[in-house]
Formats: sequence, structure tokens, C-alpha cells
Amino acid sequence: MSEPLKDKEIAQLRRGGLLLPPGPRPGRRWLPGTPAEQHLLSEGRRLDRVRLLLLEEVGRLRQVAARIPRAEVLAAAAREAERMKRCPLSQTELLIVTGAARGETAEQTAARLHFAHDTVRTARVRAVDKLGANNMLHVVALCLTEEWVSRDQVRGVAP
Repeated sequence: MSEPLKDKEIAQLRRGGLLLPPGPRPGRRWLPGTPAEQHLLSEGRRLDRVRLLLLEEVGRLRQVAARIPRAEVLAAAAREAERMKRCPLSQTELLIVTGAARGETAEQTAARLHFAHDTVRTARVRAVDKLGANNMLHVVALCLTEEWVSRDQVRGVAP
């Protein structure tokens, strides 16, 4: 487990952001000139949005952690680790099962997770095989029953 971020580091992350190159002349902003530059700019903007979402989540988790006694957090983490040891599915397969539990199609799950559509379909087939289930509905039911996927995750409240 890594050290928690210090307040100074969090402040630096908040001030950071997407930096564009200087414009061609003073007072003129830089614009992408090639498809590669346009792609890089769109990816940079996407990553900057992810940075902001992660900072929001860090703030939310810090508030929650401040309210829960440390011993309780450690005990819950130990219970979670023990429960997940029994799960034959990979983390990727669990993410994809969570999408199915939300009612997402394979295409929607692929778009949300930034996976190829075939990756999602293959992971669904593997989950059915690993659990000896009849279909994805059966996989979802097993994962919810064993608490490998929580109701909060299905609602989109928890990671």
C-alpha cells in the first residue's frame, strides 16, 4: 500500500491541468494543425477530465475516511479480501459482469470501460464458463449472491 497523498500534493494536482503550446504569435492561441495533434489534444482533454474526477473521488474518500474509525476500516478490508479470494473471476471480468448487472449491452460496457467489443464478449463467455453458469443472468445472480459484485457497484455508487 502506498503512502497517502499529502495536502500539498493534492493542491498541486488541483492547480495542474492541460498545458497547450504557445501560439504562433503573441495574443494568438495554439490550434492543432494535424490529425495527430487533434487526437493528442482530445486525449489530453479527456485525461484532464479524468484527473478532475479522481480528485473529486479523493476528496470524497477523505471525508468518508475521517468519519469511520480505522479499526473498522481495516476489519472491513480484511473481510472484503477474504470474500474476493473465493472469486474465480478476474477484475476485468468482474467489471464486465457489473456492466451486465446494470443492464448494459456488451457495446455499452465496452464504451464505458474503453475496451474492444470483442474483449467484453469474450470476458462474458469466460465468466459463464468459470462459474458453470447457464447464461449472463445466472452469472450476475451468482456474483450478487456471493457479494463479488455489490449493489452499490451496480448502482454506480462504489468502484
